[in-house]
Amino acid sequence: MPILFTRRNLLLLTGAGVTGLRPLIGGSSEFWDKKPPSEWTNLEIDRLLTKSPWAKEVNATYAPGYGGGQSGGGGYPGGTGTGYPGGGQPRGGGIGGLPIPGIGGIGFPRGGGGGRGGQPRGGGQGSAFHGTVRWESAAPIVDAVKSPLPDAFDGRYVIAVSGIPLLEDRYPGEGEQREDTEPSLDNLKMLTSLQVKGKDLVQAGVVKRQVGTGNTILFGFSKEMLPIDKRDSEVLFATRLNQLIVKTHFSPKEMLYHGELAV
Repeated sequence: MPILFTRRNLLLLTGAGVTGLRPLIGGSSEFWDKKPPSEWTNLEIDRLLTKSPWAKEVNATYAPGYGGGQSGGGGYPGGTGTGYPGGGQPRGGGIGGLPIPGIGGIGFPRGGGGGRGGQPRGGGQGSAFHGTVRWESAAPIVDAVKSPLPDAFDGRYVIAVSGIPLLEDRYPGEGEQREDTEPSLDNLKMLTSLQVKGKDLVQAGVVKRQVGTGNTILFGFSKEMLPIDKRDSEVLFATRLNQLIVKTHFSPKEMLYHGELAV
């Protein structure tokens, strides 16, 4: 016997269907939005800290002049080139509009050109070093780690690079290797940047090694100098750790924690 639907029944069914879909449309299905931090499992925390909108797995590349690359130029110490694809500059430049020494154009490029895969000429060769770049100041990361950041990073975005060694650096003609000391960490400020696509890049203002973690370095960037909105399409982090270059992108529209941008 065929089932006859009245107009009222059809409206009730339609309303029930919309109501049933509403949780899927209006909220995130990720565990960090569905459960309080106290209920996160170890596996969930591991995923949040290593492979999430706030944590990116990275492969370091050799800086120009290292790892079989060409010497002289490409940002190699003592070289003459910037190492930027096509010889251009990053939008906003480095210091006073100049490329940042030792890494060349680490911001978003204005145009094409350059070596394969957008790598600087004379460099960009893959290394055996793999690690993680994590937005350490983001609320879900703070909730997962349960450890406060050092006071020196107050009022800053904090990004951690872990698993990538700060290799001792040997310049051409020098007989001694440079040691990994606090002054050498301080020098990383001018070799590290954060940039929202379409805006000027900002250099790191604070650089510290995270205590008790080995190869983890914390980079702090001024929030006042670089406001970030969830409508921004992309944020690029880049640093040069002596012989190695590390770059990765973050998407603000994905970095939402309970519906709010978490950086």
